[in-house]
Amino acid sequence: MYKTFFYLKRIAILTLKGQKLQVSYCYPADDVCYKGIEISAGEGEDLWKAFANSKQVTWKREADTEDSFLSCQGLDVAVINPLVTQNKTYGLFVVGSDRPTSYNPMDMTFFQQLANQIAIYCQDGALFAEVNRAKSEWEATFKAVRDIIVVIDPDLRILRVNQAALEFCGLPDPEVLGRKYCDVFCTANEPQCAKCILYKALKTGNTINTQIRLEDGRVMEMYGYPASQGGNEELGVVVYMKNITERLKMQVQLLQTARLAALGEMAAGVAHELNTPLAVIIGDAQLLNRTTPKDDQRYKLLEDIINCGLRCKRIVRGLLTFSRQEQYVFQPLCLNEVVKEALKLVSYYIETENINIEQKLDEQLPVIEGNSQQLEQVVVNLLLNARQSFDEENDSERRIQIRTGFDQKRNQAFIKVSDNGQGIPQKILTKIFDPFFTSKGISKGTGLGLSVSLGIVQKHGGTIAVESEPGKGATFTVYLPPAHDFDDAQDGIE
Repeated sequence: MYKTFFYLKRIAILTLKGQKLQVSYCYPADDVCYKGIEISAGEGEDLWKAFANSKQVTWKREADTEDSFLSCQGLDVAVINPLVTQNKTYGLFVVGSDRPTSYNPMDMTFFQQLANQIAIYCQDGALFAEVNRAKSEWEATFKAVRDIIVVIDPDLRILRVNQAALEFCGLPDPEVLGRKYCDVFCTANEPQCAKCILYKALKTGNTINTQIRLEDGRVMEMYGYPASQGGNEELGVVVYMKNITERLKMQVQLLQTARLAALGEMAAGVAHELNTPLAVIIGDAQLLNRTTPKDDQRYKLLEDIINCGLRCKRIVRGLLTFSRQEQYVFQPLCLNEVVKEALKLVSYYIETENINIEQKLDEQLPVIEGNSQQLEQVVVNLLLNARQSFDEENDSERRIQIRTGFDQKRNQAFIKVSDNGQGIPQKILTKIFDPFFTSKGISKGTGLGLSVSLGIVQKHGGTIAVESEPGKGATFTVYLPPAHDFDDAQDGIE
């Protein structure tokens, strides 16, 4: 005769959490057994033996029992059933009684079968949790990608988009999903629907790649990856778009920089070629001048030829020095001489634009440690930058001031180049030293002058500060340490 029910004092389900067994379910719950309580190997020796061996165990109260958890439950007997399915143990199913009880083999089989069903439930829960975790990770990754990702079906209807795609089209998720891709992401001058390049990806099963120019001037590189959900079930196309506007600008600027480098090399060659005829012109004019009386009208003409020839020679020598590629050596020098040499190169070029150059050079400057050619390049860059700051339509007085001095607070010498031009907008003030950044028009700059200048000054242990107010001009100040502080400054920037 079979029993129709069991008398049980306690029912509990324990699952593994880290290095402990945790009570996931308990009836009745009280202060000795409740959901969330954790049992270490030292507190539940018989429980851990059953878990480790994946075998059903019958526990009985004995005076020398070492399982403190079961002992404090007020049980006389307990059946510990491992939750095992597909050779994996998920936990324990424990039933116990506070009365002397014995269970026959059929009872034990029933307990284990019940434990097996609970194990299947635990397995399903673990799999569901793993799927949810993987889904959450995938969704987080999908949303975190800063380039545009759009998943579309074979009819080009949008199934899923990431956050970057929503920001691009300026619409919330509900207004995007289910709509045609071309209605949301295509511009007016793009081919629509029937001619859409994405149909080519669907038809051929091959990845497609194209570039799209938007109405605001941005250039997007688009890829279409045909996708499926497994078997023959067609998902559609995964569209990936990346803004490559800055990359294209950089490529153009790199080409322009290469042209400028070639032009500099040719200019150096031309300068070398000019040296010989200039030497002949100056020498012949000087010989004729020696034999010409000073009251002769030709004497003044010969003097003009000699002076202009010498000026051309100085300019050619400056160009050769400026363009020479060599290993720069640092040596003691005066910033005033650097400024004077730089002005010899560009002052005439600036003054032809009706721009007045004011010089205020401090004769008490300390000697600095540096390379004159590199620092001349910095000053030339700042002067040319100031020249380009003036509005061509502005008829007011154009003025560039260059001055040197010593800042007592910083304990540094400085070169300050100021202009009364258009000034620099605040929104780009922090970007002007970035490589290739320029606010000038096409063919008016490479965006490298200030970046190169800052690099040179930093190698000299100094820095460049800028102050500007739109409409009132800009001031660039090059700070450099005196010679005795140069080694300390170098240690600070290494």
